[in-house]
Amino acid sequence: MKFLTKQIKTKKDIKNYIDNLVKNHMMYHFEDDAKDIPAFVSRLTQEQLDLLDQRSTEMLNVDYDYTFDYACLVLED
Repeated sequence: MKFLTKQIKTKKDIKNYIDNLVKNHMMYHFEDDAKDIPAFVSRLTQEQLDLLDQRSTEMLNVDYDYTFDYACLVLED
């Protein structure tokens, strides 16, 4: 899950990150803490949980509205 290590700085980064979450069956509400999602806790390391939270914070700081708009768009497909 190398995609978790790439810092999010642009809208394109947001799109790529969300696409990777979908591909890896890891979509969740980005305002939730990863450690509070049982399916994540059972299969991810603490470092990966921390990275999920960091990337979520970065996405929301880059463009809050786009993050949720794009997430909803990909989930409709």
